[in-house]
Amino acid sequence: MSDEVRISTEELHQLGTKFEISADDLGRQLTVFRRRSDAAALCDGFGSHEAAGPYLELYEQAERALEQLRERLTEVAGGLRETAVSTDTAEEERVKAIRGVQ
Repeated sequence: MSDEVRISTEELHQLGTKFEISADDLGRQLTVFRRRSDAAALCDGFGSHEAAGPYLELYEQAERALEQLRERLTEVAGGLRETAVSTDTAEEERVKAIRGVQ
């Protein structure tokens, strides 16, 4: 059994793209969420700020959590791309080194 590890940089790029697309989609959905469930609309729906209080807190928590998730998806996408580029660069350097020895 070989100890060799093979990394498909093409698959890393594709996975990074999928994460980026997911982050973009979540960003668009978050914009819609903010428009449809803003604080004023919640207060109007419940009749007062006091009545809407617990729901406003949940709304704000959900909004923060979704934004943090979107940011994290973007970070992961960038990390995957950086890994793919670094792997390609290391592979090219390894090939040059082997050719230089021969």
